Amino acid sequence: MRLAFEEKGADYLLATRDEHGNVAPVLLKKGDEPGTLRVDVPYQMAMILTKVNKFVKEGKIAVVARRCDERAIAELVKRDLLDQSRLNLIGLACSAEQVKECRCTDPCPSVVDFGECAEPSGDDASVARLLDMSLSDRLGFWIAQFRKCNKCFGCTLNCPVCFCDECLLEDKTFTPEKGIPPGLAFHLIRAIHLADKCVECGECERSCPVDIPLLSLRKMVSQDMKELFDYVSGDSERRSPLLTTLEGDPMEDDANVC
Repeated sequence: MRLAFEEKGADYLLATRDEHGNVAPVLLKKGDEPGTLRVDVPYQMAMILTKVNKFVKEGKIAVVARRCDERAIAELVKRDLLDQSRLNLIGLACSAEQVKECRCTDPCPSVVDFGECAEPSGDDASVARLLDMSLSDRLGFWIAQFRKCNKCFGCTLNCPVCFCDECLLEDKTFTPEKGIPPGLAFHLIRAIHLADKCVECGECERSCPVDIPLLSLRKMVSQDMKELFDYVSGDSERRSPLLTTLEGDPMEDDANVC
């Protein structure tokens, strides 16, 4: 509380705390009773921030942010969905256990206010196994995985950088209202759409009730973006190297923020 309101000069603090035997996000003002604040549960604070931001029109918000939150916030700021001048990030370093669970290659926030930076994860064994497959075997693997999809939309609803008002995945052209699984287009469209945004937080995979290895897919696409364009999502200085939206409209058009 002191760090947020006195040192960082914020008007609000977005954090997590114990609530009725569980952990929940909380928005606090100076003078509020903080309760038992928690920093050990990896909520995607960037996603929660976008919801809170709609109702907090004035004042600065301090946000407890891991590196993946920091990177997601950078993507949202670049698309004018958040105002950087109203944000104060409280850097939270992930533990070695969390880094291992998320297979995280970039775990240390720009400024560390809590915790100690753990060593990043090395080469991802799951991705390496997929890349060692022939193209036909890899295609067979993903077809089998996508056939498990029950179209719950957990991967989209819990993604911190999935922010379009009208989602193409809900368009009947790509995802029929009836029928499970939804078809290959569902996950392939999402992979393309997130190519320049995904921060590899792993929330899509954690949210999947049928254990589709979505983080491996995200990491493979991110690797391609790095090799093709030398671009890493979450870079606060560089804009996306992609030139068009999925509809073929110019990315530089202010009307298109996807």
